[in-house]
Amino acid sequence: MQFILYPLASILFYSLVAFLPQVGVISAVFSPLLILLYLDLPKRNRFSDFYLAGLIAVLGGFIPILAGFYLIAVIFPALFIQRYLKTGRREQWVPSVLPPLGAFFAVFIAVFLFKQLNTSMTDVAQEGIETIIKALQTAKSPIAEDPYFLKVAQNTRQAAQSIVMIFPAVNFIFASFSAHIAFNLYARMKRVQLLKYRLPDGLVWVLIAGFALIFVNQTQVRHTGLNLILIMMTLYAYQGFDIVAYWMIRLRIFPIIRALIFVFIFSEPPAIILIALLGLFSVWFNLYGKQDKIEEQPPSDSQN
Repeated sequence: MQFILYPLASILFYSLVAFLPQVGVISAVFSPLLILLYLDLPKRNRFSDFYLAGLIAVLGGFIPILAGFYLIAVIFPALFIQRYLKTGRREQWVPSVLPPLGAFFAVFIAVFLFKQLNTSMTDVAQEGIETIIKALQTAKSPIAEDPYFLKVAQNTRQAAQSIVMIFPAVNFIFASFSAHIAFNLYARMKRVQLLKYRLPDGLVWVLIAGFALIFVNQTQVRHTGLNLILIMMTLYAYQGFDIVAYWMIRLRIFPIIRALIFVFIFSEPPAIILIALLGLFSVWFNLYGKQDKIEEQPPSDSQN
């Protein structure tokens, strides 16, 4: 029954993004993990793969774009992670960076190169912003009196355009987070000890390039820089979280306290920014302290 339930649950979890976004944003994160579990089943065969393909085709019949993103952001990362672990490599950063690039470039091309699609997406975003603004004003929410809120209310088209232009980064972040969670949980299930999260130091130049581009007086170039900044700060946030988790374990902080700390961090956006800066500073400073020699060694040939 697992070869039936895993693909079905994965697609249903991902589909909730379109039908029930409040729940789907959370449930869709676990879709790649379910596909990984499916790929690992001993009873998986050609017919079960046809079953999975049929489910994707049904999804495509209802929402073609959602099915396309399911292939890019769920199926491809799951296949990548499975093959990646089989090679014996254990670097955490690779699955969170490489597979999500497909989602990023797909949306980037659509938003930046197809003007008609960009306009349609901006219309939808503007309608959504105006609906939210009217609801808050009707409810007489204190937020409706905020100067920033009033500025957005006066420039809904510009706000909608900015939101659409950072869609590539948003899609990358979502796909990256899903892949990161799937890779770590799947590795734990397989009892594979992963190396600490450490981006190649050279990637810091991508972040620097992003900051340079936002000062260019051209809309597409400026938003390209903003996309790069959002992506790189997300990746450095993973690195920062890994450092925090490492020290909490090393200091033997009780699991319940650790959980409360992470809940606080996720509930406070400024705290996440600080964690991202912590990950960024680790490019130049050793924030792990003295590391175990075993963890520094690459996988042996017997793991390949």
